Amino acid sequence: MKKRNIILLFAFACVNYISAQTLDIPADATGMDEDAQTWTKEIKMGWNLGNSLESAGADWDDTNSKWINIFVTDFNEWETAWGNPKTTKDMLAAVKNAGFDAVRIPVRWLPHVTDPTTMAIDSKWMARVKQVVDWCMELNLKVVLNTHHELLLEYHPTYDRQTENNRKLAALWKQIATEFRDYGNNLAFAGVNEVQVNWQSPTSENNAVMNSYNQTFVDAVRATGGKNYYRNLIVQTYSCNPSYGLTGLVVPTDKVEKRLSVEFHYYSPYSYCSGKTGDGFYNYWGSAYSDKGSIPSENEKTLKNLFAQIKKQWYDQGVGVVLGEYGVSHHYTTDDQTTQEENMQYYLKSVASEARRHGFASFVWDNNTFGNGTEKFGIFNRKNNMSVDETYFLKGIQEGSATEYDENSSNDDTNTAPTYTGTTFWEGNAALNWSSGLQLNIPASNFANFTEKSRMVLTYTTDNGASYYNIQLMSGSWAKLSKILVDGYATTESQFAPTASVNSQVTAISFDASTLNTLKTKGMYIQGYGVHLTKVLLSDGSTTGISPVVPDETPSSPVYSLDGMMVKSMQPNKVYIRNGKKFMILK
Repeated sequence: MKKRNIILLFAFACVNYISAQTLDIPADATGMDEDAQTWTKEIKMGWNLGNSLESAGADWDDTNSKWINIFVTDFNEWETAWGNPKTTKDMLAAVKNAGFDAVRIPVRWLPHVTDPTTMAIDSKWMARVKQVVDWCMELNLKVVLNTHHELLLEYHPTYDRQTENNRKLAALWKQIATEFRDYGNNLAFAGVNEVQVNWQSPTSENNAVMNSYNQTFVDAVRATGGKNYYRNLIVQTYSCNPSYGLTGLVVPTDKVEKRLSVEFHYYSPYSYCSGKTGDGFYNYWGSAYSDKGSIPSENEKTLKNLFAQIKKQWYDQGVGVVLGEYGVSHHYTTDDQTTQEENMQYYLKSVASEARRHGFASFVWDNNTFGNGTEKFGIFNRKNNMSVDETYFLKGIQEGSATEYDENSSNDDTNTAPTYTGTTFWEGNAALNWSSGLQLNIPASNFANFTEKSRMVLTYTTDNGASYYNIQLMSGSWAKLSKILVDGYATTESQFAPTASVNSQVTAISFDASTLNTLKTKGMYIQGYGVHLTKVLLSDGSTTGISPVVPDETPSSPVYSLDGMMVKSMQPNKVYIRNGKKFMILK
């Protein structure tokens, strides 16, 4: 017995020795009991401290790896280089008092590196970042701390830079993680930010290097031991584009289970959120506002189906999801400013609501910039005692964040779409690629018996890695159709954006009386980009997927409208969703 005890003690000692070699200090699970999904699900309203600690007072010379044209001589004063005042605890308290329970703190570290070989971070800068994080901790705010705008990393996801960039990233995170190692579960780390090359779709090389960044980050933080061994970590999709992530992201391997989240950003459609004006840009978003003016093809359905796909691919597999940035730049025309501001409120409410419904943590972007045009994402005026200058922005976020998490939220329109019966006009597998791809002609005679209840049902897949996805319907004379309804959502641009997915999708399209008159005389062309069309069905509107039920004003399970909003009362002859199934209340 004594001999056996000696052997066991020796074995235990060996295990401890190995662990000591692997981790800087032993792992410490004290107070680190929230897994990634619990952590993200608990965040109802997240806010970005934008254009502050990630600011830079110089231009970067990539060839020589140095900062040039320096207009702020003290690197530790770069916090104010983009015009914002230094962050104070009172600012953060005002954010919390408005209902926010989490803050994302973007930080640029490389300008404050004193030794490019060791990547040593200036102690004054580390202390300043720590001060801001400490204020958040004192206010009981959850925090996401990242590396942001690190140009060496973000602009060069290429094989020629991969080894050196991973070395520098590991060195940065070893220091950051060590400094914050004793912090509790309220603090999470995010590896990088928007790694990209000219905002183009990633190559296999770009994806491979991006995935290596994520793995390096996770390994570097875990190796510091202590509470960092169990800390929730956040990795990013390429350029933080969700569509690229769905096809190119490889979730890193990790030493602990269920402590990883995936981050994406959402400024979609860019033609609306950017605040730019002119051809191809819009002052309204969503089918709910289609009667106010032109709207982009990406609408409520696009948002809902994308978030459902994200939940299915990551959240349902045990990975947390973080919407690290979203927002819309304040923009309007003087003839309809009030309605357009209400529309921006509606957009923010819709995004925040979908994030909450799926269990995602979401952080609105606030750069403290106000006015009318591009990059006007300000909410709290940091130069004026944190007054809320854009009240409708805040109201939209508050309304959307009140949505409750729904375990059945992955049942999106794509999965619960009714099955239509009718005549197959075309079937095959052909790429839509504007003029070089299929341009399917449907002669006018095929619409002779169409009514407003009829449907043209498209079945298709999206191409893996395409830079965008679009299906456009044109009249037989190659003119835009005045109005189409895509699965019940109206658009005035005769086009729509499919959900980024390689899975087969089904979309039912109907037409108002004016558009039908055009089709009955001129016919239609179907074209697009990033899509493979597989079937076109012409239906009188008969389905097998929606079941009529008797009115039930107090359902046992939550009831949602087609735009994903929970409803308390239902109206006759409208379609609703309960437990992932569509139904209709009869008169």
